[in-house]
Amino acid sequence: MPDLENHPAPLLRVLSNTAGWAKSLYDDFKEFLSPSACLCCGRERDFPDPILCPDCIKNLTHKNPGGGPICPFCARPVGTKSSCELCRGPHPLDLYFWGIYDDELKDCLLQFKFHSALELGKRLSDRAAASIEERLSEKRYDLIVSLPLHKTRERERRFNQSEIIARRFSESLGVTLNTDILIRVKATHQQAKLAENDRWNNVADAFAISIGSTEILAGKNLLLVDDIVTTGATIYEASRPLWGAGIKRLDIFSMAYAK
Repeated sequence: MPDLENHPAPLLRVLSNTAGWAKSLYDDFKEFLSPSACLCCGRERDFPDPILCPDCIKNLTHKNPGGGPICPFCARPVGTKSSCELCRGPHPLDLYFWGIYDDELKDCLLQFKFHSALELGKRLSDRAAASIEERLSEKRYDLIVSLPLHKTRERERRFNQSEIIARRFSESLGVTLNTDILIRVKATHQQAKLAENDRWNNVADAFAISIGSTEILAGKNLLLVDDIVTTGATIYEASRPLWGAGIKRLDIFSMAYAK
């Protein structure tokens, strides 16, 4: 064992490194409890709210929830038509969303999804649930299902953003959330990094029903929750095994819809 009394430099380095590590840990914890800037736009903290500046709160508050039938292939609205005029695909999916994927909502969702801003995600989910609760309550869902991540991706990210959103909706609507029924059996690339045509191949056959879940799903009305709907590829692939299990109805809720 080295004689630190006669060689103070190593001891000082150890103490200095330890102090630096402790300060870094303290700063990170302090930032977690009370961020120094708005988690959405990055404005320096000069406002009372713990995570959002007044401008972002105002803009997010005035989001206009939308919804209606969309093509399961291209995610375009189809209105009252029985199928998409471009794709001529199967019956449309009913999509409900909190806002269009742009401006503050886009910035907030990116922070939530890729920078672990969990409190921000919960706040957004609560606001979305409150704004659309009355509309969804009329649907009388039997179960809420969150879009699953592959186990590898969830270990890396340490959370599933869709599950966090779904949990807030489960509490708001008083409907049971089941996170075990739908599983992702294929590790996929991030959809946002792919061209539109490649997104379909990326998620093809990516989802399945867990063993023993068919009996739970048969004849049920489901709400499938995702964070962002763009091309519709992911929700279409996720819906196929659910329909195959004999569900009666499937609606989609997404925090944002990228038109």
